[in-house]
Amino acid sequence: MDRIRVLITNDDGIESNGLQALVEEFSRIADVYVVAPEGERSSNSHHLKLRGKVRIEERKLEGALKAYALWGTPADCVHLSLRFLFEDQIDLVVSGINRGLNVSSDLIYSGTAAAAREAYIQGVPSVAVSLQFSLDNDFRTAARYARILGMKYLEKRKKNYYLNINVPDLKDEDIKGVLVCDRLTRITYSENITMGFEDGENFINIVSSHMKPNEDTEDLRIDRNAVGMGYVAVSPLGNIHVLDDCIEDVKDILK
Repeated sequence: MDRIRVLITNDDGIESNGLQALVEEFSRIADVYVVAPEGERSSNSHHLKLRGKVRIEERKLEGALKAYALWGTPADCVHLSLRFLFEDQIDLVVSGINRGLNVSSDLIYSGTAAAAREAYIQGVPSVAVSLQFSLDNDFRTAARYARILGMKYLEKRKKNYYLNINVPDLKDEDIKGVLVCDRLTRITYSENITMGFEDGENFINIVSSHMKPNEDTEDLRIDRNAVGMGYVAVSPLGNIHVLDDCIEDVKDILK
């Protein structure tokens, strides 16, 4: 395969260590372009600006042929890159490396996943990659898996989907392997929520602590469990939300 053109984005901001690790890894084999939010946009989901102005600023980023900071969401970054900045020039979009997992129902909120999903909607192959959170994350292992799995996906895929990759916070030699996870489960958060009053206004204060899985924690078909057991979890995703097995139920309630 000729040298490919890769667009890299994220939801942690253009100055994040995870994005830089991806640029360093992919620049060895590809022409790399970066369009990423100017600051953190975590949990922005698939918010997209369809009218008005979006500020953009060119940046110097080692390893990237072109780099821009965008005052928008991760989905904005991909949408404007593919429709305007680099139209018809990008072979693969890589979103990440997110500092913290994007698994199961968390994918609904994830800006990292939304960036890859926007590329999928635009018909461009895409990968989202996230790393299990720790205070001293080393993103190099996750970047290597992003490159290896991203290239295999680009070269061999036969159907239309985007790839969601979650990597445990382990050294290379301690990772047990890669698992394809075909089940997504519901995740809730342990939250401390209180009412307050400050400067003449009422507010709700939310402090999240940790994720609470709602199903069998031993089932390795579930992405979160696979990562917890030391595996890289890989899932093919799309954006079709119609539940085929509920069609007859809806027909019945409309009778």
